[in-house]
Amino acid sequence: MFFLLVLLSVVLYRRFASNYGPAPIGLGVLHRGEAVFVESAAEVLFPGGAGLPVAGIDARLPHYVDRHISALPRSKRWQIRALFALFEHLPLFFPGNDPGGRGRFSSLPPASRASVLDRLESHSNALVRMVFMALRAVLVLGYLGHPANLRDLGVAPFAISAAVSDAELLYPRIGGLVSSIELQLSDRTDPSGLEPLDPHGPRHRAYARSSRDSR
Repeated sequence: MFFLLVLLSVVLYRRFASNYGPAPIGLGVLHRGEAVFVESAAEVLFPGGAGLPVAGIDARLPHYVDRHISALPRSKRWQIRALFALFEHLPLFFPGNDPGGRGRFSSLPPASRASVLDRLESHSNALVRMVFMALRAVLVLGYLGHPANLRDLGVAPFAISAAVSDAELLYPRIGGLVSSIELQLSDRTDPSGLEPLDPHGPRHRAYARSSRDSR
């Protein structure tokens, strides 16, 4: 009996915990297996050459997901983590096309991972399709929200000069005294003198670079 328990422990460890690479630096919540899964799913959901400058594998999605689930209530956080665990081991029931296709999702070759997701997306069971859409929904906002992709889509924030309103001439900053107001009436911005935003105008400096190196 003891031998069987030890054998079961080894099998479970090899299936669920072993042979994962190190997690990216800077994660606060995701463990390394979850981070590796997110990267492997992003690589096939958002491949390079799909029309946007940054491919899924380069979009730092583990960091996005880490920030996202850190802000969620504990119950919602565990739902997303359970979703990742389900997909990571789904090849047991939806194996990839290559030899060893029942391994962990993140261990499969990209083409095999893509075939698994394609079958889920077009599955006849609505519940299976819904699970696939749930995964895609978690990752797509992080992918499209990458600064370089936002810029390429034309929805990155504009670079807008700060204006001085009437309120700033009358009221100090929170916690400050009226005597701390340094602005004069001549500093007030006249709205009638402002030009309309140019749709092709400069973007905020954080979104200025359209490359895989944008953060």
